[in-house]
Amino acid sequence: MNEAIAIGEQLRAARERHGLGLAQAAERIHVGTDVIESLESGRFQTLGAPVFVRGHLRNYAEMLGEPHEELQSRYMALHEAAMTPDLTNVPHLPAHATRAPRARWPLITLAVVLLIAVAVWWAMGVKTL
Repeated sequence: MNEAIAIGEQLRAARERHGLGLAQAAERIHVGTDVIESLESGRFQTLGAPVFVRGHLRNYAEMLGEPHEELQSRYMALHEAAMTPDLTNVPHLPAHATRAPRARWPLITLAVVLLIAVAVWWAMGVKTL
């Protein structure tokens, strides 16, 4: 069984033990029924960033009398496992795909032309007034 679904089923079972409907549970913690449905079905990604999921889990678990620390740690382990990159699928660039060096000949040509112009100016002995 998927860990997310197991967390959701634990929450649903606790809600049902308390005799609460979805709307009643949502009203008690001041959220929409869609939040409760997402928590109980293990669709945590629909709740947004992990900080929001942890907050909803804590509030809902506290309201139901469930151990919120344990639920949050199970969620975080699940989230971190999903975030671990698969390093076996890292693309490798072929050796010839590296960036080619930029052509420097225009800069060298400009420098030579400027040097010649300065030399000619100096050789002609431009007089200043």
